This record gives sequence, structure tokens and C-alpha cells, in this order.
Amino acid sequence: MGLRAWLAVLTMTFGTWTMPVHAGQGALTLGFMPYLNAETVLEKYTPLARYLGAKLGREVRIEVAKDYAEHIRRTGQDELDISFLGGSPYVVIGDEYGRKPLLARFEFAGKPTFRSVIFVAKDSPIQAVADLKGKTMAFGNRNSTLSTQVPLYTLIQGGVGLDDLKAHEHLRNHDNVVMGVEVGDFDAGAVAEEVFHEYRGKAVRVLAYSPELSTHVFVASQAMAPELRQAVADALLGVKDDPAGGEVLRAIGADLTGFVTAADSDYDLHRDMLGKVLPMLDR
Repeated sequence: MGLRAWLAVLTMTFGTWTMPVHAGQGALTLGFMPYLNAETVLEKYTPLARYLGAKLGREVRIEVAKDYAEHIRRTGQDELDISFLGGSPYVVIGDEYGRKPLLARFEFAGKPTFRSVIFVAKDSPIQAVADLKGKTMAFGNRNSTLSTQVPLYTLIQGGVGLDDLKAHEHLRNHDNVVMGVEVGDFDAGAVAEEVFHEYRGKAVRVLAYSPELSTHVFVASQAMAPELRQAVADALLGVKDDPAGGEVLRAIGADLTGFVTAADSDYDLHRDMLGKVLPMLDR
């Protein structure tokens, strides 16, 4: 299946947060892919929407896409003012629609990089990536950077391809992947490290970490006025030094320490990775 086959879908908004709008100014949309369930996305990012709204003096409305394909299409077609993207969708959108203006990327524990985690049940006999040959594995959405594409890249580096697995399945989001391994439906799974950390103390353990990759990023619509784009970027970059920003960061993740600048070259490793994994996923 080629790139265009996973794009055209209908728009569905799972939830919004609204604040008063200054006269003459319309709402800004802040769009997310459903990497977690929609309710969790809203819970995590409503403080950020509120913060940006206060800084910009206008409504900021969260929209969670029905699936990754919808989010890619809406971002690519400039239907979202601000869009949150994994590195892989950012690269894909750039190739398909043209590169989007970068606003800021995540910083975890002082670093603008993160990893994917391949994990198994705590009592599993599996001890290495190579042991996954002949086993079952749960991935997240096919278009997910950290629950499908990066872990597949890690499997390849460990000498395991999709054809070497007994079976694999793409689940809706990271939470479903963890639960699938916990209850024994799969021998292994893969999620973002930040998500895995939320399950510390659960019945799962790390099998392998991916290489460090540039973190998820916020981009702007090509149609956004340059002065507004700069104001949004400044607001994001200022969160870490603002006393009011602590609530915003803690809501998103315990290890999130701020937002920092991003350059297109930060996603070159994602480009290399996609060149290796997309041919497998497209078969």
C-alpha cells in the first residue's frame, strides 16, 4: 500500500477546549493524532491550550483526529493552524505536501531526543530482540513513529524482520499495546519511552531501546501569518522559563522539561529509518 492510500479520510473531532476570544480574532486549532485515547490527549494538552490562548489572546481549540491518516492529511492540507507530529509523519508530510514551518519540539530531561521501547511481560523467557523470531508482537498505529516505525527499525538492527515474527498486529494506540502484552495476547509490544514510564510497576519490562531520535514537534500551517507563527513559537519556547509553565509541562509528562527549537535536519535519522521500514510496511 502506497503513501496516498492512507490519506483521504473524513474529519472527526473528539473534543475541544474553548476560552473567550478577543474581538475580531478567530479560534486557532491545535491538532493531535490519536497516539493515546482522545480523552487522555485532551487531559494532557488542555493546560497547554489554555496557556497558548492566554499568551496569544485568542481561543485555542484542541482537535484529535480519528486516525493518523486523517491527521497527516489535515496537517498537509493546512486545515490545522498548529499540529503536533512525530518525526515520521513530519517527514512524510514534507515529502507529500511540502515542509511545514517548525515551531518547537519536546525536551525530555533536558534533551530534545527520545526513544522507543520494545517490551515483554515481566515473567517472559524472552531476553533479546533475536528471541522475538517466531513470537507475536503488538505495534501501535501503522503510521506511529514510536510504536511502529522506530521499533521496526530496532528489530531490523537486531536481525528480526516482520516476516520473522509468528504474527503481528497494529493496535489503535500505545495504551492498547501495553494492555495487550500485559494480558498475554502478545509476546512483545512497542511504545514511546514516555508512555512506558507511565506503566512503571506494571507487569512489563524493557527488552530493548531504540536509538535516540529527535522528539515530536509542533508545526504551523503554511497559511499562518509570519508574525502569528513567531508569537506561537515564542509562547512554546517560553513555557520552561515561565512560573506558570510548570503545570503545562507536568500535565503532558513527568519527564518533560520544556520546548526547544527545531530544524529540519533534526529529522534526518527519521528519513533514513523510513527508507528502511516503509518498504516492509507497504508489502
